[in-house]
Amino acid sequence: MGEVRSTLDLVLEKTRHLTLSKEEKLDLATEELDKKIQGLVNRYLDNIFPLSQLKEEVEGIDSKEHNLAFRLLKKHLLAHFDLDSDNSSIFSALSEVAGFDISPLAILLKEYMSEKEETERAFKERVLKALKGRGVSGSAVVPKTISRIGISSLTAHIKDTRNESNQ
Repeated sequence: MGEVRSTLDLVLEKTRHLTLSKEEKLDLATEELDKKIQGLVNRYLDNIFPLSQLKEEVEGIDSKEHNLAFRLLKKHLLAHFDLDSDNSSIFSALSEVAGFDISPLAILLKEYMSEKEETERAFKERVLKALKGRGVSGSAVVPKTISRIGISSLTAHIKDTRNESNQ
């Protein structure tokens, strides 16, 4: 009677002559490094470890992959950049660990916040005016801000403002 072999044995026997090309090995190494950097960034942003440890971990990566590691670090930090959130930890890591000039991001953030505040002020005035037209007024009337009512109302506000200015 013949020998019973496991599926693993059969697969190993059929694939033992297959090897990865240099390009495939490089792609695998890059993917592995990408996942490692992403994990480091996530742990740093979740306050599991401080900036100094992130710096140590990234600088401890093999010298052949050092430049790639810093590019991936920038990529993952920038992916977490959110105009409506606190970006101080991202800014710190970008400037202190990755050596990235954060001034364009800081300017963008400042301009965004200024424009957002102006839009919210205009929206609030428009809502108060509309409420007053319906007979609702007084010091207790406080309309919700854009961030509390959502983007759909902001979009409607922008369309109405455009329509009013075109008339």
